Amino acid sequence: MPLRPPHRRSFLRGCLAAVPLYAQARQRESGRLRIRRIDPHVLRIGGRANIVCARIETEEGIHGWGEGTSPPMIAPVLGHLEELKKVVIGQSGWEIERLWNRMYVAGENYLGGSLYAAMSVIDTALYDIVGKRLGVPVYQLLGGKVHDRLRIYTSYRWGNIPRTAEAYARRTRELAAAGATAGKYDPFGEYPGPERQLPTPTLNEVREMIRGIREGGPAFDICVEAHGKFNLASAGRIVRMLEPFDPFFLEEPVPVEDVDAMAALQRSTNIPIATGEGLYSHFAFADVLRKQAARILQPDVARAGGITPCKKIAAMAEAQYVTIAPHNPNGPVCTAASMHLAASIPNFLIMEEGGAYREADVYRAVFAGGWKADNAHWQVPEGPGLGVDLPPEFVREHKVG
Repeated sequence: MPLRPPHRRSFLRGCLAAVPLYAQARQRESGRLRIRRIDPHVLRIGGRANIVCARIETEEGIHGWGEGTSPPMIAPVLGHLEELKKVVIGQSGWEIERLWNRMYVAGENYLGGSLYAAMSVIDTALYDIVGKRLGVPVYQLLGGKVHDRLRIYTSYRWGNIPRTAEAYARRTRELAAAGATAGKYDPFGEYPGPERQLPTPTLNEVREMIRGIREGGPAFDICVEAHGKFNLASAGRIVRMLEPFDPFFLEEPVPVEDVDAMAALQRSTNIPIATGEGLYSHFAFADVLRKQAARILQPDVARAGGITPCKKIAAMAEAQYVTIAPHNPNGPVCTAASMHLAASIPNFLIMEEGGAYREADVYRAVFAGGWKADNAHWQVPEGPGLGVDLPPEFVREHKVG
C-alpha cells in the first residue's frame, strides 16, 4: 500500500536528518583515531638482528605496532618512514585502504623494497590500532577466522651435522618425535657465482641429504629452499633429482624476477614451485599468477607492504586455486600479523616458523594471551588488535643504538 504524502514527507525528513548525524558520528570516530605520532625503533631480538618496528599512536592514546624489513638495509627503511610520516600523521587510522594508496602514490618515483617495508610498518600498525579500538582481533577485520590453528614448517632445524643420508635421517626422526610434520632447509650452500651453475658434486651430496630426510620421515613434508641461486638448466637438474623424494615444495630455484623461467620449470614438474619473499605488493604477484609460474605463493607481510596487499594477493591466488604459505623469518609483530592474515584466508596452506622457536621466551613475553604453539601448529592470537605488544622495558632491552 503506498504511503500517503504526509507520511512520505515525514520519512524523507527523517532520512535527511539522519545524514548529518551520521556524518557527525563518523567525524567524531575519525577524530578519535587521528594519527598523532610515529616512533620507529630498530630492535635486535635473539637471532633476528635489526628488525624495524614502529609504535604509532592516535590522538586519543590508542597505539599499534608495525614491523617492516628489507634485509640487510635498515637506514633506507627508516628514511622512508620519515617521509611517510608526512602522508600519515594527522590522518584517520580508520582509513587503512586510502592511506595505503596514498603512501604508494607518494612513493611512486622511488618504489623499491625499503619503501614497501616502511609501508608494511604503517599498514600493520593501523590494523592493530583499529582492532584495539573495536576490541576485536585483526582477523575479524579481515572477514573472520577460517582456520582455528595454523600449520607451520620448522626452519633450518637440521643444524650443523654431517651432510650424509644417515645423519639427516637420524635428525629427521628426532624432529618428527618432537612433533614436527614439515621442515625447510637450503641444502645447496653458497651462491655458485654469476654463472648460477650447480656443481655436480653438490647435486649428488644434496641428493643423499634429501634421501636421508625422506627415509627418516616417510610422512614428513620436505620443503627445499634454493634462494633463487640457479639458472634454468641447473634448476631442471634439481627438479629431476628431487622428484623421487616427493618434496612438499621447491622454493625459488631460479631468480624471482625471471618469471618466464619459473613458469617453464613449473610446467616441467609436479613439484610445487613456491615464490614470493622478494615480491613487493599485489601488483608484483600478478605476473606470477598470470603465467602460472608457481603453485604456492609466499608473500611476506613485513616486505610486501603490510596486511592490505597480502590479503589481496591471497584473493588473487584463491581465484586460480593457488595456495598461500606466508614467508616469515621475522620478529614477533610480523609473526602476529602473518597469523591473523593466515587465519582469515581460505587458501592458507602452511607458514614459516622463522625464528619463533629460538625466541620462545620473547614470544611469551610479548603475546598478550601467551605464546600458544608447538612444532606443528600455532594458535591464532585472540586479543584485541594483533594481540602482541612491546612494552617500553622490552624496547629498551632490545633496541639497537
